[in-house]
Amino acid sequence: MKNIMLFEIVDFLKKRQHLLHFGKKYRAAHLITYILIMVSFSGCAALNPFADSIPEYDLDGTHEMELVMMPGDSVAFDMRNPGSGGYLFDGVTFDPKLVSLEKYNILKADSGRLGDFGRWRFEFKLLKIGEAVVIINIKRANEDQRDSYKIVTLSITEEGEPFFEW
Repeated sequence: MKNIMLFEIVDFLKKRQHLLHFGKKYRAAHLITYILIMVSFSGCAALNPFADSIPEYDLDGTHEMELVMMPGDSVAFDMRNPGSGGYLFDGVTFDPKLVSLEKYNILKADSGRLGDFGRWRFEFKLLKIGEAVVIINIKRANEDQRDSYKIVTLSITEEGEPFFEW
């Protein structure tokens, strides 16, 4: 049994083979055009499509985290919504002189499972050099006592994160 599609493709390419051949008069112009096209496309491929993305840390399974970053950097924290345990969000505690909260999103649950309340995502921008602690607070619906759900200690230094550690 023959693969008809394969033979059709081969016939199509044979019929259009003359498009790749051109006279000596225009050979240099076509060669330069092809080179310019290849260089421009390779330049586009070298660009990072995620250049404006910020580092994101998944805080599931951790209560405390320490990071070293630079002023002007942004960082995102993503975590499970603790609503399944009967908790509610009760604000974020941080030093506004060192850190600013840029965005706060509640991502809806897409699993469809009972008890999946989605995720929380916080984006912060680091403003000045110093030691900042970001605490994400929760509390029970009928209580006034707040608990710290996640604690992130940010060391904001001029050098940022060390290249390697001993």
